[in-house]
Amino acid sequence: MNPGANFMSYLTKPLVVAFALILSQQANAASLCKAGLSGITLIEGNYDPPASMTPDMERFKPGGRWPDDLIEQGWHNLRKAHAPLRLVCRYKDGKQETLLLPKGTDACVLKPGLIINCK
Repeated sequence: MNPGANFMSYLTKPLVVAFALILSQQANAASLCKAGLSGITLIEGNYDPPASMTPDMERFKPGGRWPDDLIEQGWHNLRKAHAPLRLVCRYKDGKQETLLLPKGTDACVLKPGLIINCK
C-alpha cells in the first residue's frame, strides 16, 4: 500500500468529524426569528388569553434601553412550563410569526442583534 494513501486515510476521519462540528455550530448560531425583529413573546400552554412568560434573566448595558443596550435576555427551565411552548416573533413591518418550539426545549436566549436561540 502507498504510504501517502495510508496517511490520508488516517486524516480523513478527524477532518470529517471537525467539519461536522463546524456545521452544527453554525446551525446553532442561526436565529429562530428572521431579520427585522422588533420584539418577541414566549407563550406557554393553550390558555385564553395566552400566558406570556417573562424572562427570568435580563442584562443591559448602562442606559438599559431595549433593544439597543441589550446584552442578554433569557428564559430558562422551560421544560417545567405548560406545553406547548410557542415563540412569537414580531417584526418592524407589523407582521408576526408564531413558531412551535420542540418538546424538551429548556432555554431560549436573546442576544445582541436580536438573535434568539432555543435549546
